[in-house]
Amino acid sequence: MSLYFETGYACLKKYGEELCGDSMELVRSEGGLIAVMSDGLGSGVKANILSTLTSRIAVTMLQQGMQLEQVVETVGATLPVCKVRKLAYSTFSIVKILPDGTAYLAEYDNPALCFIRDGVLTELDRSERFLEGKVIREAHLQLREGDWLISVSDGGVNAGIGGIWNLGWSWERVAHYLERRSAETADAQELADDFCAVCDKLYGGRPGDDTTILALRVRAKRRAFVMVGPPSDPAHDVAVVSELLAGEGEKIVCGGTTGNLVARELGAEVEVDLASAAPGVPPMGIIEGIDLVTEGVLTLTGVRDRLKAGVSARQLRYGVDGVSRLAGAMLRADELRIKVGMAVNPAHQNAQMPQELAFKFQIIKEIGQLLEARGKVVRVEYV
Repeated sequence: MSLYFETGYACLKKYGEELCGDSMELVRSEGGLIAVMSDGLGSGVKANILSTLTSRIAVTMLQQGMQLEQVVETVGATLPVCKVRKLAYSTFSIVKILPDGTAYLAEYDNPALCFIRDGVLTELDRSERFLEGKVIREAHLQLREGDWLISVSDGGVNAGIGGIWNLGWSWERVAHYLERRSAETADAQELADDFCAVCDKLYGGRPGDDTTILALRVRAKRRAFVMVGPPSDPAHDVAVVSELLAGEGEKIVCGGTTGNLVARELGAEVEVDLASAAPGVPPMGIIEGIDLVTEGVLTLTGVRDRLKAGVSARQLRYGVDGVSRLAGAMLRADELRIKVGMAVNPAHQNAQMPQELAFKFQIIKEIGQLLEARGKVVRVEYV
């Protein structure tokens, strides 16, 4: 089973400041990832500069295979010194995960990461070492499906200080909240957003410190195979449908002609789901053995527009129309294989049809780029 490391990130800036003094950088590579969360000295612009430099330097150097000693030395030599406090100070939490789930954690002056396994807050076996005068806490572990790793900045731990909680929310309360909330949601971004919303309430809507959370959940990788349009050569119909059926994950068919082709090869019928029709969105179809069947270019155009608008999978979860269903399926998938048939649809040559129908290939290209910008792996093939 292929693992996927889903991440969610949210932050609150200190009340009255233009920028958040915390920063997070994340890169994915060959199925693994490196994430660094940093909290700069103070708040506002100066803190943002310190934390951004720290997180970007650390991610870049670790991505190039450099050791933590080199990272810490470079960060210390690069950060600008605060003229008032005479310090160049920024905390960090580093998470480095290989595709097989082997994980390395390093923490400096940030609240301890929360590790949740089987729904239970679990203590990590940490060791300490001194680098450039800093005490670094390190841990090695093997992640498995269902695990959570969650890092919060001290703004979360201190939320409510002097108000609802005299001494702040505290790490213990934060950890137990995350333990309970992780059991209630299967979405890392939802957990991150909810955590920051709670912190904002504890601060009375005026955060007294920058507050940041990075939530990471381990789950099985989600894949989708999308077939758009018939092959240019009808002799390839059987092979393409066989690829679709053998593909991993959700099986999606876009286009009326494509749906009829797939149904024919399966010996099935296409049923029209009239309840799925919406203004400007044609109804979907139903083919036994296929997860999702939609109309073609009009629906794809709607998907492109939704993605451009920044819509999330969570916002689409209750949508019943073709655009919502297709966009949601694409956003849920981590890897998408899109098979684009090159056959010309005679309907698209009708001058009375919307001009956008002539741009199927461009629309698919844009959809692929928008999905890749969200961290998806997209492979487009033409047949």
